[in-house]
Amino acid sequence: MSEAIANELRKRGLKVTPQRLAIMRIVQKQGHYNGEQIYEELKKTEPSISLSTVYNTLETLREAGLVNSFEINGMKWYEARVEPHANVYCVDKNEIIDMEVDASSIINDMRNKGAEVKNLNIVVYAECSKLKEQK
Repeated sequence: MSEAIANELRKRGLKVTPQRLAIMRIVQKQGHYNGEQIYEELKKTEPSISLSTVYNTLETLREAGLVNSFEINGMKWYEARVEPHANVYCVDKNEIIDMEVDASSIINDMRNKGAEVKNLNIVVYAECSKLKEQK
């Protein structure tokens, strides 16, 4: 996996660093992570890493299109999934889940109005106790 991550970094013109590799390994575990969670996980193996390095690296990876970020309740979250989808914050379960949505009409509408869509974040706050499993 490290070689694949290194290749992706190089493909986007980024230098391969131990910090970038380590952060990408965490984010690619699938799920949603805030900077503090990533920092706490990294400190176990990289005790000298700083919180500011984590956030700066996450921002670099986001700008390169390798991670996505979104905000829920004033906190920034990161994920490896960069294609359009909905991040659903289940208020009753205090968790974030991904949900497939057809975002093409939003993207097409924006393009028809002359906008070049770089990223689309859809964040939904919902009660999920009766949510049906996605197939």
